[in-house]
Amino acid sequence: MGWKDKIRTVFQGNTNEIELRCGHTIKSHGSSVARIHMHDWLILLLLVVIEIVLYIVGPFYRFVGKDMLTDLKYPMKENTVPVWSVPIYAVLLPIIIFVFIYLQRRDVYDLHHSILGLLFALLITAVITDAIKNAVGRPRPDFFWRCFPDGKDEYDKWGDVICHGKESDIKEGHKSFPSGHTSWSFAGLGFLSLYLAGKIKVFDRRGHIAKLCIVLLPLLMASLVGVSRVDDYWHHWQDVFTGGLIGLFVATFCYLQFFPAPYHTEGWGPYAYFRAVEEVRSSSRQHVHPTNGGLEVERPENKKKILSNAFSSPDIFSVGKMPEIQLGAHTFRNQGVEVARFHMHDWIILFLLVVIDIGLNVIEPFHRFVGSDMMTDLKYPLKDNTIPFWAVPIVAIILPLLVVLVFYFIRKDVYDVHQAILGLLYSVLITSVLTDAIKDAVGRPRPDFFWRCFPDGKGVFDTITSNVKCTGLKSVIKEGHKSFPSGHSSWSFAGLGFLAWYLSGKIKAFDRRGHVAKLCLVFLPLLVAALVAVSRVDDYWHHWQDVFAGGLLGLTVASMVYLQFFPPPYDIDGRMPHVHLQRLAEQRNGTQSTSNNPGCLTIRQPEVDVSEHSTHETRPIFDEDVENGRWRH
Repeated sequence: MGWKDKIRTVFQGNTNEIELRCGHTIKSHGSSVARIHMHDWLILLLLVVIEIVLYIVGPFYRFVGKDMLTDLKYPMKENTVPVWSVPIYAVLLPIIIFVFIYLQRRDVYDLHHSILGLLFALLITAVITDAIKNAVGRPRPDFFWRCFPDGKDEYDKWGDVICHGKESDIKEGHKSFPSGHTSWSFAGLGFLSLYLAGKIKVFDRRGHIAKLCIVLLPLLMASLVGVSRVDDYWHHWQDVFTGGLIGLFVATFCYLQFFPAPYHTEGWGPYAYFRAVEEVRSSSRQHVHPTNGGLEVERPENKKKILSNAFSSPDIFSVGKMPEIQLGAHTFRNQGVEVARFHMHDWIILFLLVVIDIGLNVIEPFHRFVGSDMMTDLKYPLKDNTIPFWAVPIVAIILPLLVVLVFYFIRKDVYDVHQAILGLLYSVLITSVLTDAIKDAVGRPRPDFFWRCFPDGKGVFDTITSNVKCTGLKSVIKEGHKSFPSGHSSWSFAGLGFLAWYLSGKIKAFDRRGHVAKLCLVFLPLLVAALVAVSRVDDYWHHWQDVFAGGLLGLTVASMVYLQFFPPPYDIDGRMPHVHLQRLAEQRNGTQSTSNNPGCLTIRQPEVDVSEHSTHETRPIFDEDVENGRWRH
């Protein structure tokens, strides 16, 4: 198999899909699909009309007193992301991808439902966003200059502003909350992320983090658009945060109306496709049978059918214990090369992340406007780092690696050590790229920014805008614009958070035996990460919000990456990576014996330490991995 075929296999997965080229094209089924959803397209048109009306009507002109203008005096700037470009990346870009996938699969159900779902996500988001904009009427950060373009402010007897700027600028100045750019971006690109997650089977438990990077890319793009709205002083951060939540929530809701969840067995196709295929099967009375050329695999489209087959199949259940792991069978010597080759593309993308992160550290961050009246929280003294920069990789990478290697020397499982190391590095590097991208885009000043900018203590400000005119060293000032989020915190929680997940699975922290000492071991890495984060506030290198956001970012990425390689720690097989479980399932399917009593149902023991299996629970719970012979308690 060539390298192109290998990569194609990774992103298509080892699927049980039924034949895709089954005649569901635009020519053969397009008109019937559109006719069924005619009322949906009419409602879509109605949403367009409502959106136009909301854009035309004026927003509520909120009271703006003289003492409220402190955060409304940011300078007026052009949009980094123009308004005309939003439909291009939020609508046209996803549709191009949908069409490309249609040309590969020839599935009109998928094309129609993805386009319809995308448009619904965008238009519902737009209507909600503009309705709230008009109702709230929050002033933008640059409202002062929209209201008083000459800088001469006027107020009535109640203290409200009397604006003499352009009416269109003033009207637009009352549309800050929530951010329309951000909500549109997360609606369109968030829908695209969910769509890609289903198509490339990102949650197939094969540990290919490259897939996760592809899914996160549209969300990163939407996030950068949101950040640009704060950088351009068109929105407060609360506007962007709320807009992103609205867009992502609506996109998720609309996507799940047309497609199964991406982690579902059938997450690669729309509901309508499987209904159409089931109708064809029912009408033709065709069933799946073994043939001379091999065994055709039937998809689990109907769970009742699968349950019926499962309880009558002697291959899925067997009497007696399942074979235990041979701890010395999977070492670097006999399996290392094969495992590394299987994940070659993941290692290549890991190297690409390193290059991207180096580039993000070289470029200049956004130099945010800092007025003379904003220096109150930026005059903390300059201090050295309690945790130096060189110590962060030791804490976040080297320490977890040593723990992983200890477990390898105990268990001799190359699958476990490879997946753990790869997952740890991906966790830290994805977090690092996200952190540095946000740092450069946001450009928030550090708490000690005043002394970085004016080392002699003499502040110099622009006479018109009151922006700072720094006299300090360029490198020190550059570092002073990298406050949000905290890199020390995100790295620590990414590496040590991954270690906490890893330990909780290895020591069976959630085995329901009441050993709280195990929980203490799991919390220990998180405590170290928290102390690193606290030191960043104590050293006056970060505001508390920077540390909180950095820790949350690192822990979120660590959790997502860990679950790509390992089952959740509370799973009965939580001690082993997915790939090892799959190998054991293949071995078991080829060697397990059948029951002498076909009416007897027995449950497989966990793959790890069969002898430790608790007997207090004996009722199996069916899950979607029954086709692989896996059962959980």
